[in-house]
Amino acid sequence: RYFFAKYFTSDDCEAHEEMDLNNVKAYRSQVKQYVNVAFRGFAKTARTKLFIAFCIANDLDKTKRFMRCLCADIDNAKQSVTDIYNMFIQPRVKEMYPNIFEKTDAKREETMGGFTTATGVKVLAKQIGVDQRGKIMEEAKSDFDWYDDIETKTTIRSAVTTRKIKENMEEARTGLAVNGSSIYTCNYFSEQGNVHELVTKESDSK
Repeated sequence: RYFFAKYFTSDDCEAHEEMDLNNVKAYRSQVKQYVNVAFRGFAKTARTKLFIAFCIANDLDKTKRFMRCLCADIDNAKQSVTDIYNMFIQPRVKEMYPNIFEKTDAKREETMGGFTTATGVKVLAKQIGVDQRGKIMEEAKSDFDWYDDIETKTTIRSAVTTRKIKENMEEARTGLAVNGSSIYTCNYFSEQGNVHELVTKESDSK
């Protein structure tokens, strides 16, 4: 709230705390997948952006080094990655965390499609619906995938598109690094969609 007051226009509720704690469990690979389904305006996307930024800034062990944001619309994925990047260039944040984007000899990516911090964490925007396997960074596969708005009212109308999204999500899941994990922030549209399959799948947590 101190750094990013614009994200906190109202008080938290118990469900927000549950959301944050489940994000932690997924990040620590205590669960392989966390499916976060809530109505629009519940701040699930905003809080996940803040959570990822918090982990990049404060996890000295670099539990996750290669994170991807995957959306049905590539522009949405790029916007989320850009928002996370912009959090780190705010004056208050730069003052407290100057090491995140400090100058280094190594050439680093800093685009709307992705960035790499000076501390060695890569964040990449990807479109769900394109082949995922083989996307690596320094011989390492993605170890933390965030799926945001993987289905829309448009994609759900097409059985072919819905099936392609399912295939690509499964390909991305099986292509994760060892101890990799995923977070899904999504809306529920139909029993015929992938979100329905995610929420009805038996959980791997106790």
